[in-house]
Amino acid sequence: MNKKFIAALLAVSATTASFGTAALADDEIKVLVNGSAIEFDTAPFIENDRTLVPMRAIFEALGAYVDWDGETRTIVSYDPVSDVSITMQIDSNKMFVGETAVELDVPAKIVNDRTVVPLRAISEGMNSKVGWDGETRTVTVEKEIKKPGENVNPENTQIANPWVEYKSLDELNEAIGDYKFSPIKNAAAEPVTFKYNAEAQLSEVVYSYSRPNDKTPTDITVRKQPGDTDISGIYGGEKLTEYKVEGVTLAEIYVYEETMYAVFSVEDRTIYSHSITISSGELSSSDALVLIKSLVDEVVDSYPKG
Repeated sequence: MNKKFIAALLAVSATTASFGTAALADDEIKVLVNGSAIEFDTAPFIENDRTLVPMRAIFEALGAYVDWDGETRTIVSYDPVSDVSITMQIDSNKMFVGETAVELDVPAKIVNDRTVVPLRAISEGMNSKVGWDGETRTVTVEKEIKKPGENVNPENTQIANPWVEYKSLDELNEAIGDYKFSPIKNAAAEPVTFKYNAEAQLSEVVYSYSRPNDKTPTDITVRKQPGDTDISGIYGGEKLTEYKVEGVTLAEIYVYEETMYAVFSVEDRTIYSHSITISSGELSSSDALVLIKSLVDEVVDSYPKG
């Protein structure tokens, strides 16, 4: 198993982001766009030498349209001046400027119920000039922005969302090509969503699982990626266990708030990286652990060697 993939995924827990935010009380960071100060409802903060700012305020200050896909936790935007779209998924270290992948030192994330994004990365993605004054703790951004009335009507602006939804598992597998999903036998209901991100070569299937007396079903998300990439959509958590599947594949299981997830790679099979997440629903922690282990077994078993 590629341990670098696991380490990159889980290196920073949610407490790191909270610490960075708390440190702002005495040293507020200012952001100027074309000389004008931007007001944020959540204070900017620095993490790993990168300034993070609230998502919508900074995109709109730069003259870009921005939208949010809650199901896949994906930010999608379009800048009419530079004519580029920027997409990024929460907790992923990869951002797309058009179809070009850009590695991020710090990913977009959710802190105190606010989505924050790396300021320099998105500004430079829209062909801006970014500066930093350490003495005054001020970020300056210089960018051409269309004047009022010159902007494209947001209702008519097509912001490219890299996630495509499919009506059936067959349609999804046809789009993916060589990397196919198999139905999971433990799911108590038919899959409810099928999505594929062709730019990131990332795909997911969401199932609902429930026992006879459960009022709240448990959602199961299976993702896979043909390569060494963060695919879980979860950032941090407490490690519960690790174990070998069929004596070959190392699976690691973590819990984060009300979500349990497993990450693993099947290096001698046709698929290289997987993650499975389950919401708690009405399952106890012990029942959730049993369920997620059985799901890992089924996924590994569904991909024959070679």
